[in-house]
Parts: sequence; structure tokens; C-alpha cells
Amino acid sequence: MEGGTSLSETADRGRAADSTPPSPREPWWRRLWGRAPFNWPRRRKLRWLVAIVLLLLAYPVLGTLALWTGFVERVLASEDLRVEIENPAYTIWPGRIRMKRVRILMNGTTQFILDGQDLVLDVRVLALLRRRVHVTTLAAHDVIYQMRVQVKDPKGIEKRLAAYPPLPGLPGKNVIHQPKAEASEKRDADWTVEVGGLDISVKELWFFEYRYLGKGRLRGGFMVGPRVMQVTTAVQDLGPGEVRFGADQVVAENLRGQVTADIPRLNPSEHADASFMELVSSRVNLRADVTTLSQLDAYAPELRVRDGAGPLAVDAYLDRGKLGPKTHFDFSTNAVRVMGDGFGVATDLLLKLDAAGSKQHLPLARSSAKATYVSLSRGMRSFTLQVLDHVEEAELDTIQLSRSTDLKHATVRLPKITSTDLRDLPVVLPEGAPVKVLAGELEAAANLDMDEKYWIRGPLTTNVRGLDLDLDGIRTRANLALKTAVRVNPKLKTNSAEDFSLAFRDVSIHANGRDIDGWWLDLTSSRMTFKNTEPSRFDGIVLIRARDLAPILQGLAQKDVISKLIPLFTKLGDFRAATGIRIAGPVTDIAVTSESDVWDASGRVYKKGQDTKLAVVVGGQAVSLGVADLGHGLEIVPFAKTDWLNEHLREFPKPLVQMSEGKP
Repeated sequence: MEGGTSLSETADRGRAADSTPPSPREPWWRRLWGRAPFNWPRRRKLRWLVAIVLLLLAYPVLGTLALWTGFVERVLASEDLRVEIENPAYTIWPGRIRMKRVRILMNGTTQFILDGQDLVLDVRVLALLRRRVHVTTLAAHDVIYQMRVQVKDPKGIEKRLAAYPPLPGLPGKNVIHQPKAEASEKRDADWTVEVGGLDISVKELWFFEYRYLGKGRLRGGFMVGPRVMQVTTAVQDLGPGEVRFGADQVVAENLRGQVTADIPRLNPSEHADASFMELVSSRVNLRADVTTLSQLDAYAPELRVRDGAGPLAVDAYLDRGKLGPKTHFDFSTNAVRVMGDGFGVATDLLLKLDAAGSKQHLPLARSSAKATYVSLSRGMRSFTLQVLDHVEEAELDTIQLSRSTDLKHATVRLPKITSTDLRDLPVVLPEGAPVKVLAGELEAAANLDMDEKYWIRGPLTTNVRGLDLDLDGIRTRANLALKTAVRVNPKLKTNSAEDFSLAFRDVSIHANGRDIDGWWLDLTSSRMTFKNTEPSRFDGIVLIRARDLAPILQGLAQKDVISKLIPLFTKLGDFRAATGIRIAGPVTDIAVTSESDVWDASGRVYKKGQDTKLAVVVGGQAVSLGVADLGHGLEIVPFAKTDWLNEHLREFPKPLVQMSEGKP
């Protein structure tokens, strides 16, 4: 009662009189009742109640006037934030606002524009005092959301950055290079925008370099601000729409499906590349008609990708960057081209990924094509191979996006590799090689397997028919057949050929006015190894079997010096020899020993840079020929024997080759 004594005051005097502390069993509501404003005098309570009622009655008028006159926009405006509100806009209850249209433009480490029609939102007003826009619920139509982040170093991602949303009208300096922004402007404290309870219909979503234009319903929430980003959204009834790389380059049409995504709170400036994918959990179920793959240029600047139209189907389950076992990916195209410096590939393509497709329930990736054209070029000339009906499969470890995936097993099936015209084959040889190809056809096949240690093994066969070439003035025609088992490890930089067999048949040679027809040669080796290390190395023993040595002797003929001996040697057929070859950087060392019981060819050739040493004896016990060059000029000695050869070999670098007596 007015002027009387309240219950609380009476209770206080009573406790003070007997000095008895309040009972711990006192109800919470009684303790609350003893605090302000409940313990205020009645008159004071009434004044505050009247003030609150008047304020609530005045709020719709004052709040609506603040929205209509732009007062709210001016209060929120800063160097990094601008809010544009289009009338009619009104508010009936504090924090609940309806607007015809609103645009939120924010600069800083994270930059975005949010534009929506017919917005209804609940915002925590007091949070604005802490430079924080906290929206608890938001409903809108025709929403446009464009977002990008500033980067510290644009090197290598220039094409991606060019496709980022331009964000016109952004407050402050509209730059994407973070150091440039810091140098050109005084940076206010960034705003944090947190939006929850999303229920909006979208017409454009532009995240980084990819822009979606079409229908979709978005639910969930997000947070962006200084060194923070968080997303929990679900896009339902997506499409039909189109996806662009940047503003105008359409990369997919008729996009439809559903997307859910959860990105935990992270610092976006630390994840300007794709590394933040390791933190993303999502479900993506999409169908689209891809129009081009040319946007892939942005991720491999040294390549140019063209064409690539075809249907795409994706059903991906992503758990913190790892693809789940239910993931499927299917894409096919009738034509795609990839071009680089000195090479080009054109193919039709079928790509499939089954995240639990192998017998061991490991992800299985598969590609195949009916015809693939591989071209190697130099200047205006190019050499082209056609690969028909090839299939590649890879059994992978758990797929982690944005990082490499361990390989368990892979297969490459190349049943038919062809070239109908070998005239441009010299473009794959070292520049300036004295080789001119006049005709020839090639057909090859390979069946390769790769294990988890990256060893590639399998058979390789090659046949060349009608080969016609000019070797530095020596006209040669032949048919070739190659068979071998390759063993390659790209990580160890080791390449070897086992059970190697190269057969030359129907060889015709024209040199120095002489013709040789019907000649043949077989080269075999149990194993040859090449290591593309620094320096590179080659080791191998090659067995040689030829009809005779006529082509070699023709090449050694110096006018009439040995011309009278050539008929004697060419009549001795079925020549056999073993050749050991070792190459290490600038050093080439070749040792030859004969395997023939009739006559032999033995010796050594050593080359280091421009320094070359040669000592060879060809013949038998009755007739022989020695050829040597130790840097003092060419020496040709008829009827040279083993002692002559060993004397010359002593001047070679170690290891010293010593020929046994009894044979040249």
C-alpha cells in the first residue's frame, strides 16, 4: 500500500532485529522478490512501468521512421559495412523487421553482398553495439548472395581471382589483395554477421569463382566476419539453373538437385585455397548438363582445356573432407581437348567413381574412351598416336579432398595404339637428330598394372611396317617388331625393360653407292635399366645376332682402303655378339665380345663429352681387321689380332677390358 510498509521491508527489519540469517530453504522466487526492481517502492515501479509502456507504444512509430528516413542505415554505416533498405519497411516489435528490399555490403577479410526481397527478420539489437549483426530468423525471396575472401598472394591463382564476384559498391577500398588493402586504407574493426533460421528462396549464389543462377530454397545459417566463417545450410529443390565460372562463362546447364553443407568455424584467410575442404561435411546430389571444361585452365595454368560437354551425375557424401562409401560420380563427353607446351590430347571420355566399388570396398575410379589422339609437336610439325578402346582403373585409399590419395592398385589397358604416318616421328627425337622419316606405319599394345609402391609392370608390343628413313645420308627400309616387359617406378625414377626383343626384318640399305637387301638383325636382352636421376644412368647387356656385318663394314669403308676385304667378311654370315652398355651422365662405355664360333668382333668404345676412344677387331684366325681411334686419328690395320687390341685397350679408362688369346 502507498505510504505503507512492504512485505520485503518488514521481513528485513525482522531479520535485523534477531540477527538471524535468511533460511537456506527460502524459495527462489522470494529471494528474487527482494531484489531490484521488485523491491522498489510502488510509485517508482509505476513510473518505470508507464515509461516502458510508452516506449513500446512509440517504438513502431520511431522504429519505422528510423527505417524510412535512413537513420538505421547511417547508424550501421562504417568504412567496411553498408546497409541499404528500400521502403516500405516497418517494425512493430523491437528486433522484428519487415523490409521490401535490403542489401548488406561488407568489406574486410571476408567480403560479401546479400540482397533480398520481402525480408522478414528477427535481429538482436543490442549486438549491433559490438559490431555484430546477429539475425536469429530470416525469411526472404529472390535472394542474391555473393562472397569472396581476400588473399595474401595471388600468384598462381590469377584466373580464379578474375572469376571472383566483383562486388560493386562495396564500402571502402574494393580490392581482393590483402596487403594492397592494408596499404591503401585504414582498416576499421570488421563486422561479424551471424544469420540463423534461414528460410529463403534464392536466385543467385556466387561463392568464390563459381556462380549459380536459378531457383533454390535455402535453409540453415551462416557466420562470416573477421577471421571467422561458419556454414550450416541445406539447399532444397535446387534448379533448374546454370553454373558459371565467373560472371559470364557458362560451364553447366539444367542443374538440379539438393545440397547440404556444414563448415565448422574457421579462419577463411588461412584457407583461401581448397584446404578448408578437409573440414567440410556435406551431401551433394546433383544432375547437370556440362557445357565445357575450359574453366579447368584456372587450376593448371600450363594447360588449356577445351570442349568437354556432357551429362554429369554426382551423389557425394563428404565427411570432414573424406568421401563416404555411398559416393558416386559419373561424367561422359564426346569430345574434350587438353593442350600444353608441345603436346595435345583429344578424346571422348567416360569417367566413373564408385567409392565402394572394388572387392575390398575401396574407392574405384575408372576412365575409358573409344579413341584418344595424342600429339607431340615441334614448330609446325606434330606426331600423332591414336589409342583405341582403352580403359584405366585405379583402386584408391580413402579419398581426402584437397590432398593426395594413396593408390592401392591401378591398371592401364591399351589394346591398340596406331599411327598410320610416321613421317613426323623426328619431332619426338632430340632436336637436330640426323634422321628423316619418309614412310611407315606403327601398331602397338600395352597391358600395365601398378601396385601400391608405384611399380608399373606389364607387356609392351610394337610393330612398325614399311619404315623408310634417311640416317644421315644412309637410306634404310625395314620392318620392326618389339616385345618386352616394362618395369617402371616414377617415384624411384627407375625404368627397366625385361625379356627385351627387337627384330629388324626385310632390311634394305643404300650407302656409299652400295646396296644391301634382305638383311636382318635381332637385339635381345634379359634386362636393361635406365634411371632418370642426376646424372642419368643406363646399364644393360644386349645380345646381337645379324645376317652379317655388311652394313657396319660399309659404314667403315674409306674409299678403297678396306673395300677389297668387305666381300670376304660379308660372306661370313650369322654374326653373334654380346654388348655391354653403361651410360652415366657424359660417359658412354660400350664393350663388345663375340659369341660366334666362326669369327668374332671384339672391342670397346668409350666416350666422355667430346673425348672418344675406339678399339675394335673384326674377323677370324685367317682374316681380321682392326679399327682404332685413341684421339690421334683413325687407324685401320688389316689382319689385326688380340695383342694389337689389348695394347690399345690399355689406354682406355678403367675398368680395363682384356681380351683372351685365340680370338681377335
